[in-house]
Amino acid sequence: MAKKILQIFLVIIFVILLVIGIVVGTYVFSTPNTDKGSESRLLITGAWISRSDDRQLEFDENGNFKFSKLESEEVIADGYYRIDEDRNVVKLFILPGHHTDDFNDYMRLYFFAQISYSDLVDNGKEKDEEYTESQAPKCKFLIKNQNGGDGSVYEMIMPKKTLDLYSKGKKFEAKNK
Repeated sequence: MAKKILQIFLVIIFVILLVIGIVVGTYVFSTPNTDKGSESRLLITGAWISRSDDRQLEFDENGNFKFSKLESEEVIADGYYRIDEDRNVVKLFILPGHHTDDFNDYMRLYFFAQISYSDLVDNGKEKDEEYTESQAPKCKFLIKNQNGGDGSVYEMIMPKKTLDLYSKGKKFEAKNK
């Protein structure tokens, strides 16, 4: 009887670990949409900066994000993300210990947070071209508060595009080689 109970317990633990692995894997191994003209592609081409709020939000082509203070470079939160272009939402997956206490209000289920974006505007310049303040890509980001509050709204710009996804005819996978 004890052997049967132990087997059932181990099967339940295995199923739970499998589900957790699938959830983590979808964030870690998913890559953003890099189709020309997609919102995902614009969001990952450079660092978004809000000088008035001293914040910087970076997304990369490998599915990692970092939210930090601009001046002190202190990391507020980092982890993995997925972009849902249909809902204009960036879904964040944050590993334990990869965020400050200030970010706790935005966390849901200990690991997840969500950023909504709106008013995403780009004038189509290429990589490494400096922008004037008025020409820079712009976006409003709302980091949703999970405790029923309004959250935090950041009006950010991208002063310089730093990522060229299709340089010199190379495929996306081969561009860093």
